[in-house]
Amino acid sequence: MSHSSRKLTPFGRELLIQRVQAGTSLRAAAATLGISASWAHALWHRFLTQGALAFAIRSSRPRRSPRRTPASLERRIERARRRRGEGPLRLSWLLGIARSTIYAVLRRLGLGRRSALALPRPQYRRYERRHPGELVHIDSKKLGRLGRGGGKRFGRTRPSQQRGWEYLHAAVDDRTRLAYVERLASDRAPDAAAFLVRAVAHFAGLGIRVRAVMTDNYWSYTKSPRYRAALQSLGLRHLVIPRYTPRINGKVEAFIGVLLREWAYARPYVDNRARSIALHHFVAHYTHRRPHGGLGGLTPMQRLTQDVHNVRGQYS
Repeated sequence: MSHSSRKLTPFGRELLIQRVQAGTSLRAAAATLGISASWAHALWHRFLTQGALAFAIRSSRPRRSPRRTPASLERRIERARRRRGEGPLRLSWLLGIARSTIYAVLRRLGLGRRSALALPRPQYRRYERRHPGELVHIDSKKLGRLGRGGGKRFGRTRPSQQRGWEYLHAAVDDRTRLAYVERLASDRAPDAAAFLVRAVAHFAGLGIRVRAVMTDNYWSYTKSPRYRAALQSLGLRHLVIPRYTPRINGKVEAFIGVLLREWAYARPYVDNRARSIALHHFVAHYTHRRPHGGLGGLTPMQRLTQDVHNVRGQYS
């Protein structure tokens, strides 16, 4: 590796050579660039013998390191580090090797930090349904009710336990990202089932026929007879994600994150009613004016309009 505190970049070295070629003395050129005259002489001599290669940053590592830790011992330290996850001090007790040696080896191998031992994150395949309504993602989020003053992020208020809670229920169409949101008193089965019926009716009003919904493993979605009856009456297929894999239902998770950042916590509200009014305005903004990164900069309504025109073009 190159020296971390070097003063001249390749551009700086080239600038030194250009100034010397223009008639400036080596000592004067070195002074303007903040380096010693001896280093300037070395760079000039290197340029005369190697040409443009003199501008490249070479490794400061010595060609030979006779006293470096043997490779077999480095491998032993690496195996112990990966297997046990211990730091230099405990590894020194375990292996009978000086702590400073273990620290130097781990740093050289890039294993000095515990995060370096973590397995690489798997690459997840992004998916998107081909038609609006083919799949709708549903989830809920617990949100503390606001007292006077705008909430805990903007000043001292009473704890949420004293003010109570409300629950955001959200449904997001997989294809268009069109969203339907309600604030309800609970996330229990009666409210969840009623929200499902109203969400399907909302999408139907936009010309979208919902065919399937995806939820997590929450009891209200998977164990409730009332929710199951609502699914059957609407003729919907129910997809349940595996436990501890919220990324599969990521479109509604991402939408709830947008709600929290750009609506719930974006500014202080006088009270809960003001925040409720702002929610309706934000959903309209999200639907009609806010560009969506997952849609290539289109808004959800633009994606729906685009899909409708494409379908009409195929059958005209």
